[in-house]
Amino acid sequence: MENQLIETDAVKQALSEAGWDLSEELDDLHTETSGFELPRVRVEHKDNGKHRMYIHTGESYLSDDSQEIEIPGNKLTAVVFAEQSIRAFWKEGEEVPACSGIDGRPVGSDPISESCNHCEHAVIGGACKPKVRLLILAELNGEIKPLIMNLSPTSIKHWNGHKKKLQRSNLPAVAVNTTFELEDVKKNGYRWAEVRLGMSGIATKEILIIAKTARTELEALTDRITPSDFDDDGDRN
Repeated sequence: MENQLIETDAVKQALSEAGWDLSEELDDLHTETSGFELPRVRVEHKDNGKHRMYIHTGESYLSDDSQEIEIPGNKLTAVVFAEQSIRAFWKEGEEVPACSGIDGRPVGSDPISESCNHCEHAVIGGACKPKVRLLILAELNGEIKPLIMNLSPTSIKHWNGHKKKLQRSNLPAVAVNTTFELEDVKKNGYRWAEVRLGMSGIATKEILIIAKTARTELEALTDRITPSDFDDDGDRN
């Protein structure tokens, strides 16, 4: 049977008329696993240079449009409250990575090496794909929401440069509003977008309090790598 588009207002009305509370029923769906599947900031690379940054809220039974939130002007302002270096290595033809790691530590039952830093696949230009995983807070529809943003290898240098500027300014990353913007790059016949980072003022007390709570509540997320961390275009090439 094909999935049909669902009118959420109609569902809410039907539940209400039957004596059900939509909010309470949705709370029952928030299992430990699904609770950590946060919306993700993604970048769509275009050959014509009209790249796109958007937020993907995850698969659902609603229309495709409802799963994506446009970021006006391809510029996002957010507070970074956690950072990790992640990487994954695929063998040819395999759907699941043969090995993956977090902050230089292999995860999984059968790692290729005892340390990512000493693995032959983890050298610059090697087959093991590195990324930086950021947990951020951004305002969506008037509410502060936690999001995940993975920076590709070509954007990692911009993140490192941003951190150096913050360090020289004696500012931790969580204390500032970090800006993320797309930059068109053309090289050797290829065209892609890189994420440039900057700063737009100091974070408010309100968002700092939310960030402190979010870091604690989402700590379990930082112990694992999910398929969503490496399903962008080119991740397995």
